[in-house]
Amino acid sequence: MCLCCGETEPSQVIPERPRRLHPAEITEQQLADKRIQYMKNLKREKRRLSKQFANPNPVQDPGLLWSV
Repeated sequence: MCLCCGETEPSQVIPERPRRLHPAEITEQQLADKRIQYMKNLKREKRRLSKQFANPNPVQDPGLLWSV
């Protein structure tokens, strides 16, 4: 089929269709989902660390330790 012939219109030769994404490309929705997931993990980690360091273990008095 010759593309230089005037009997067919260019839209018939190359139909419009959605462009296939390269595997490395990500969509806006994927970016938003990843950002939301990151924020959730950040909140979870912050909550875990605040619980861990909220009430530190009391320091024992060295006079109470027994040496055997």
